[in-house]
Amino acid sequence: MLSINPVHVRRDLMLLGVSGSHSAGYDVQELIRHITEKLECEEGKKSCIIGFGHMGRAALELFGEGFAPASMVAIFDTSSKSVGKFFEGVPCYSMDKITQIIENQNIRLAVITEADEETDSLISLLLACGIRGILNLTPVQLNVPGHIHLEEFDMVTTMIKLAYFSGRKE
Repeated sequence: MLSINPVHVRRDLMLLGVSGSHSAGYDVQELIRHITEKLECEEGKKSCIIGFGHMGRAALELFGEGFAPASMVAIFDTSSKSVGKFFEGVPCYSMDKITQIIENQNIRLAVITEADEETDSLISLLLACGIRGILNLTPVQLNVPGHIHLEEFDMVTTMIKLAYFSGRKE
């Protein structure tokens, strides 16, 4: 696929300062520590989830406690069933507190899990509060300035592509 052989991987790991061999293997915890140091993510960047339906809950499960590059510190939602509660130790706030919480906690990353007609104004608000990276898990394409890092993952389109391309290889 990528035409990378094990020798290249071992050489790259050596450059990180990780010792091991093809026969003895590598200490996984040491490997994680070295990679984390090199990526400068020992302390996760403070992150939040916006929208706490099924996708928001899945995002918390994936990126919750123990996820080194990002530390989930807040959830924002409109549902009275979620607001005011803690989920896996992360507080869920009302959307009207988004500015205050993001600025006070110095949150820099946002995971968007729900989109509606207000999404453009939400993005503007997030950028004004200091968000510098967005993971968009909705089918709506977001428009952000060039200095904001945006990663978009649309599961519906991905599944359609998967179904299409898997049928072509028969």
